[in-house]
Amino acid sequence: MNPLTTISAVVLVVVLASATCAAQPEGFRVHARFRGIGACLKTLVGPGPEAGSERLYASHIYGGDALEIVAVDPATGKTDAFASPIPGEVGAWAMALGPDGQVYVGTLPAAHVLRLDWQQRALVDVGRPSATESYIWQLALAKDGKLYGCTYPTAKLVRFDPATGVGEDLGSMNPTEQYARSVAADDQGFVYTGIGPSACHLVAYEIATGEHRDILPQDLGGPGWCSVWGGADGRAYGTAGSQNLRLEGWNAVPIPPDQVSNEPPLRLADGRTVAYDGRSITLTDPQTGAAERHETGYQGRSQSLFRIALGPDGKLYGSTAMPIHFLQADPDSDQWQELGQPGGGEFYSLLAWKDVLLCAAYSGDSPLMVYRPGQPWEPKTDPSGNPWLIHYEGENAGWRPAAMVAGTGDQVYVGATSGYGLLGGPLCIFDPATGKVDQYVHLVQDQSVAALAVLPDGIIVGGTTIGGGGGSHPTQTEAKLFLYDPAKREKLLEIVPVPGEGTVVALAVGPDGLVYGFAGASLFVFDPQARKVTNSAPQDVGNVISNAVAPGPGGELYGVSSIGVFTIDRAERRARLLAAYPPGVHSGFAIRGRDIFFTSGPEIVSYTLP
Repeated sequence: MNPLTTISAVVLVVVLASATCAAQPEGFRVHARFRGIGACLKTLVGPGPEAGSERLYASHIYGGDALEIVAVDPATGKTDAFASPIPGEVGAWAMALGPDGQVYVGTLPAAHVLRLDWQQRALVDVGRPSATESYIWQLALAKDGKLYGCTYPTAKLVRFDPATGVGEDLGSMNPTEQYARSVAADDQGFVYTGIGPSACHLVAYEIATGEHRDILPQDLGGPGWCSVWGGADGRAYGTAGSQNLRLEGWNAVPIPPDQVSNEPPLRLADGRTVAYDGRSITLTDPQTGAAERHETGYQGRSQSLFRIALGPDGKLYGSTAMPIHFLQADPDSDQWQELGQPGGGEFYSLLAWKDVLLCAAYSGDSPLMVYRPGQPWEPKTDPSGNPWLIHYEGENAGWRPAAMVAGTGDQVYVGATSGYGLLGGPLCIFDPATGKVDQYVHLVQDQSVAALAVLPDGIIVGGTTIGGGGGSHPTQTEAKLFLYDPAKREKLLEIVPVPGEGTVVALAVGPDGLVYGFAGASLFVFDPQARKVTNSAPQDVGNVISNAVAPGPGGELYGVSSIGVFTIDRAERRARLLAAYPPGVHSGFAIRGRDIFFTSGPEIVSYTLP
């Protein structure tokens, strides 16, 4: 999803859908629709609708639905929710007060600027400052009375003038990096932006001249992020690694921690500080410590499901994205519950192993977790925890661990795209009994492990992607297929399965011992005995969902794509669509008996094989 950051705790509500859903295509059944409070990406305190009133404003993201800005009355907790007027704008990291006292919002994934208009009681689209950008990460009000935003994917600075309604693209602040992740303005007429992650940069922009230059001291460069912020003293500050900086025009001056002025806390006009978690707002008097708490009553919106899998108990387990609402679902009784919230990101893969469920997370409480179904929820970093939060040397919370398979010798193999700014995502060998993790990066040089399968003799088959973490720069042009010997811990083979394709999307071993895989839109067949690809051809079953191909009844291979459920005809070496699902398939998947489960936005859907 996005660069790691702290986001507010939120709640999820499950709405049973079996009695209320629209008629489904033959063979399909909707089990439930999930609604909840999405991650809170930004908060601020500003003027309310009446003169002298105040509101806490909170930006909530909703994958698959529209973002909402929630205005909370601190005196009562009562909320007003304002949805994006632009279809497809799902979130907003950026929110700031303009010189007119109104709230301005920078969105994703189309980088619009919205204004909260209390008279219309709506968010109003006031334009898109740059046609090339997807995210406005932050907004800052500068000395000239204009708002400046930092962007992705070309690390631009944009400007919006609330007085005229005019937006401007001020250009990229770095020719190679993608993320201008933070922005700050000082009282001397400069705007600063922190850039990364494959290389750390800190750029100063002078409003009067339009000139910009990188001011990061040379010895502080290298991989990583620079961050900038406006201090409570009106000056701008930053960090590069562990070094604090005071930003003075064209200079970034290293300073000790005791000279840093941090951003002021959320505070009402009467001096009380404000805390918000979606469900409630808490006001605290810093002098006396007296606290006042109000429930908000906010219910959120539809919340898309990111992954589902079958657990060792035959129930379905799933995760939403931003944050991880970890869910359990019994498809037999349509009983559903949220188990916990172990992090601000999402689970990328889930695997039943013996009597536990293994979870691999992006931006989770730990990269790997071991959950025991039916036991009380009590996360800990030792084996008594449920989940047991696994940490290990060399871990990267920004990885995307999309592939996980059980191998021989009670070992589990995890394949992941690397963290921000990095190439060479790892193959990890994980022992769930002991928590031991061995990590191998660059198993295929500068490529990440995107798909995994296990041959009958225990040899691991892996597929790669040329991509790395967000903000990285690929050096390779074609994805690879590899064989890995767990006993010798060495790579046996590396080949290109489909020339010109950059990602192996999914792999599965058929009952004939052959490996069937998808790279881009092509199905390929790999003979592990001959160690060569015997067939490769484009298919017309839609975009195959990541790692959503597996053996089903009789050992035959089934999968899900963006348009429906398919099987692999081994005799003809082609994928054949069994049933289209017009609402679309978004993630998956799990097979139990003759039922194939997948997600469609906020819904879990099953298809029963004929």
